[in-house]
Amino acid sequence: MAPTKVFVGNLAFKTGESELAEAFSVAGKVVSANIITRGPRSLGYGFVELDSEETAKKAVELLNKKDVDGRPINVEVAKVREEGAAPAERAPRAPRAPRPAAAASAPGTASEGRPARGGRGGARGGRGGAARPRRRAPREEGAAQSAPQGGEQGAAPAARRPRPPRPAPQDQADRKPSTTTLFVANLPFSLTDAEFAKVLGDQKLAFKSAHVVVKKNARSKGFGFVEFENEKDQQAALAALNGKQVEGRDLIVKIALTEGPNGGRGEGKAEEGKEGKQEKKEDPTKSPAPKK
Repeated sequence: MAPTKVFVGNLAFKTGESELAEAFSVAGKVVSANIITRGPRSLGYGFVELDSEETAKKAVELLNKKDVDGRPINVEVAKVREEGAAPAERAPRAPRAPRPAAAASAPGTASEGRPARGGRGGARGGRGGAARPRRRAPREEGAAQSAPQGGEQGAAPAARRPRPPRPAPQDQADRKPSTTTLFVANLPFSLTDAEFAKVLGDQKLAFKSAHVVVKKNARSKGFGFVEFENEKDQQAALAALNGKQVEGRDLIVKIALTEGPNGGRGEGKAEEGKEGKQEKKEDPTKSPAPKK
């Protein structure tokens, strides 16, 4: 079954992605949760990806209009645009009706009920009668409407300078798979380091250390790392833990990525060190580097 996304609206601005994923875990397995932002601030809506269409429909039934952080959220299955579909064409506007021609008025009389203005002889204009209509000089075909400042009439505007390309982000190709550490995602948010170690001990796995990554307020981010003595123990744990259920959640286990030779920080350290900044989307397919 393919993963299915649901749209979540009317979110409280203080609601984070981890809280959103935790709220939707009552419906089933949450693949990812993403809140749409403008800069560091939430725009009040987002998307939650669930493991199947059946789980997505269950989430709509359980959570639509449910109170989350003091606001009743709106939940519906996200609409997927068909690949290659053309955008809907706008209906053509109806042509405007032509303006009525101005009625001619005798010198010194009112036009359309307005009193005549002007010189001594009548309507606005010269002394002897009606005002002469102004004639505009015919515009040459292809001439520019206005000349650029400091240039000649009809000169083409100066071309904009192309923007310099943005510097490329830290090359993730420098990071290599670790031979001693695993990245474990979809952990229950209530799981502590001791309970995490107990899960590993129940599987009779030989490990060196295990810890759950937490935020500044000591709440779990839903993922952690396990370090082993050698690659053999690491591979054995990968086979034993991936997909294992812990408190109703299927663990997602991957090989962790180490820091690159250029000194770039791994995603795990970046998640732990960004104090005062908004959390980014936690993507299990790009596993953070282990904490050293």
